[in-house]
Amino acid sequence: MSSEPPRAPATSPRQPSFPYRTLVLPPPPPAPTPARPRWALALALLVLTLITTTTMGTLWLLWASTEVTADIQSFFGPDFFPILVRPSTILRVWTDPTLLRLGLSFSLPTLFILLCHELGHYVACRRYRLPATLPYFLPLPLAIGTLGAFIRIRAPIRSKRVLFDVGVAGPIAGFVALLPMMLLGVIWSYPVRLETFPYSPDLPSLFLPGKSLLLWGLLYLVHGPAAPGEVYQLHPFVFASWVGLLATSLNLIPLGQLDGGHILYAATGRLQRRLALPLWLALLVVAILYWPGWLLWCVITVVMGLHHPPVQDEDRRLDPVRRALAWSAFLIFVLSFMPVPIQQLGLAAGG
Repeated sequence: MSSEPPRAPATSPRQPSFPYRTLVLPPPPPAPTPARPRWALALALLVLTLITTTTMGTLWLLWASTEVTADIQSFFGPDFFPILVRPSTILRVWTDPTLLRLGLSFSLPTLFILLCHELGHYVACRRYRLPATLPYFLPLPLAIGTLGAFIRIRAPIRSKRVLFDVGVAGPIAGFVALLPMMLLGVIWSYPVRLETFPYSPDLPSLFLPGKSLLLWGLLYLVHGPAAPGEVYQLHPFVFASWVGLLATSLNLIPLGQLDGGHILYAATGRLQRRLALPLWLALLVVAILYWPGWLLWCVITVVMGLHHPPVQDEDRRLDPVRRALAWSAFLIFVLSFMPVPIQQLGLAAGG
């Protein structure tokens, strides 16, 4: 019996030799450490804003009332700084129960609407684990008593879906909060003929909030068309809702990094860069034709940047639900926007 010599083990075909490269990705940035909520600061700013909005709200409502006359100039400072409220005015409002009740009827619903707007952003940030501050109010002893409120997001947003959800949550929450308040305010308002207005030479004009489509439509549905020579004695809820509508429309301007800019960019992606300049020019036309105050927002949006910074999934389309919400935000902007936010009705002597 013959034995065969052992065979050499089979070898695989020789593999071509070429250099292998390993792609080394940079490590992701460390997650930002959540800052401790600054409850004391948020509460202090809220109290200060309550004081300023209550004080200024009293003056606005007196100026807008068709039932009383008041020398509004006596509430303000000397000639060299006439728009600053006198300290005696603050003391007068907060020691007179009638004036204080009038001011609180404006300030409390106003702060509630602004707070709901910011809580919409805050809750959306918490949902996506984005570190964000508490809502902070900005008191101002001028105008309506506040510059609004804000939260600060301490991490970049890299997804269109997250960007959209955070951006749209604030305006929708604020609008939902003001809608029933405005409806009640319109129901509790009533028309007044100018002949019955108690004219005073110290008060030659009547302050009226700007007519948005929402306010105009509710007044028409509840009270019908206004007769010639009639104005409305508006309930304080209407003035609070007017502030909410103004804040909503300002935030929904579809430019830069305003809420409207976030929404437009998330919905259209790169198209936002081509739409930015025409939209800015449209705002400039409104400022020239209707109200010069819009020029300030033309400047603000230019400083912020008309083009939205890109995110990672810029070319990804939003899902149908979010696209529907984007159209809802556009509708809210149309209903809220006031070409002339503040109006004065001149009064002739003797009515």
